[in-house]
Amino acid sequence: MPERHAVAVVDNQVATERAHQTGQDAWWVYLDEVLGHLRLPYRTVAPGEAIDDVAVVVFATTPDADAPGLEQWVRSGGMLVLVGDPGPLSELAGVSADGSVSEDHVALADSPVWSSPPPTALHAVGGCRLVGDVEVLAHWQADDAAAVTLRRLGAGVVLTYGVDLWQSIVRIQQGYAVTADGEPAADGTAPIDDGLLKCEDGMTLSFDRDRAMPPGEPELVEPFEHTYPPPSAVPMFDQPQADWWCSLFAQSLWWGAELAGAVVPWLGYWPAGVDAVAHMSHDSDGNIEAEGQAALDAFAEADVEVTWCHVFPGGYSVNLHAAITAAGHENALHYNAMGDADLAVWGWPQMRAQYAWAQAVTGTEQIRSNKNHYTRWEGWTEFYLWCERLGIQIDESRGPSKQGDIGFLFGAAHVSFPMGPVAEGNRFFDVLNLPLHTQDLAWAGHAAVRDVILDGAQAVHGVAHFLFHGPHLHKRPVTRAACIELAAEARRRGMPWWTAARINAWERSRRGVTLSVESHPDGIAVSARADEAVEGAAVLLAVPSPAANPIVKAGEGSARTVVRHGRSFVELTADIVAGDNRWVITP
Repeated sequence: MPERHAVAVVDNQVATERAHQTGQDAWWVYLDEVLGHLRLPYRTVAPGEAIDDVAVVVFATTPDADAPGLEQWVRSGGMLVLVGDPGPLSELAGVSADGSVSEDHVALADSPVWSSPPPTALHAVGGCRLVGDVEVLAHWQADDAAAVTLRRLGAGVVLTYGVDLWQSIVRIQQGYAVTADGEPAADGTAPIDDGLLKCEDGMTLSFDRDRAMPPGEPELVEPFEHTYPPPSAVPMFDQPQADWWCSLFAQSLWWGAELAGAVVPWLGYWPAGVDAVAHMSHDSDGNIEAEGQAALDAFAEADVEVTWCHVFPGGYSVNLHAAITAAGHENALHYNAMGDADLAVWGWPQMRAQYAWAQAVTGTEQIRSNKNHYTRWEGWTEFYLWCERLGIQIDESRGPSKQGDIGFLFGAAHVSFPMGPVAEGNRFFDVLNLPLHTQDLAWAGHAAVRDVILDGAQAVHGVAHFLFHGPHLHKRPVTRAACIELAAEARRRGMPWWTAARINAWERSRRGVTLSVESHPDGIAVSARADEAVEGAAVLLAVPSPAANPIVKAGEGSARTVVRHGRSFVELTADIVAGDNRWVITP
């Protein structure tokens, strides 16, 4: 029967405090962000607390001690999920840790647990090899040791991730602190050692292991000369690997809940009926009037409202700035730390001054979005502190500057709140990260990357982000045509074009929704408590064998069956109002 809380997470506060006291990152706190983005309801339980009314229990890190009664709970139909060394629960898991893994790739085996497996082995940072006589769901590629296992015990199961899921996701998305040039690709496609510190200098993904040629393109001919436009297609980061790790974790929860006969609700990433969105941004590099007008004209023909990132110094004419705003484009900051002007250096005072400049030239009091010029970056997360101070709520700097690191360089098509270092208590910054995937199709990025990016974003139900610059829209007809064709292709796929401000507002409003379900004589009662209204929301229910035509018996809304992450869900379409909401659905 449906329960109010199908999922419980064992409290990790003691382990977190212990890690912080010794200066170690408590990577497992990132589980809050993974479940927070899903809006999948869960309750926190203390070690040893009664869990009889819970279908799935998650230990996000190594438990401190065995838990009496846990084995009987599993045998009675519960699903236990362990992440990392199972430690005291090794006997229950049927596996034990056999040495640590600092970094490797993980290949998945065929299993009903995975409703939507990734098409490639995934990069993992941290974890352990697992040994035991159990079902292997994934293995480490370096030595074929077990990386994810499943033990069936009575009516229940124990799923063990030897992979450090949380460190892997954070490291792929956020990389490492940028203090020096990164190592360039050996094939010449990504000369990131250019003397300018930028996001990809701290990247985690591998040029050798995590890229692929766009489908249908001939193999790379070396040596490759990095020129514009690219002489040929080059390998690209074709998979949103961090998102795949998040998806696999969610897939295992849904599978376990179904096994236990429980209903798990979560909130669709986008409005009902939308499986992914597209985002277009524009950088005003040079602030040349003719180039800005050309961009305005191209976006009008493409019928896309863009996030227009304004770069210091200079600015367009008053009339052009007014036309940009009147066309519905979002005015954003393009923070410049390239050293080409008095304030164009890396630092908080300089960013604060440039923000004030952007407010003045655009006539926009509250600028919510930013992208760093040339994807400049220093340190690990200090930039997010500056954003918080200014009220910038979404940043889209993390992306490629070279042809060979185009695509899902930071493994993401989803927005997320980045995690801070130990010095910040591993807190989450109040700044959404919106990943960037390519720049100026048919000039800075080969045209073949377009569909790979759209495909990757749709596969994980995220957002595909394409950047264009006025000079190329003005001077290069092939890039202008690529922009307009891209806009049409995304719409053909059912991907609406959203500005960063709209993505930010949507994500923040849906983050204020808390869902719950309980049994009802007519099916399932779904409740939502919302901080603010969310119009056209999609409440998704993971139910065993959903009917083709579910019915909303009470409450305003409609229902249908959709496929997300390779699994069928009942999708309730409803306008969620601020406060309490309730529906009854026959699934």
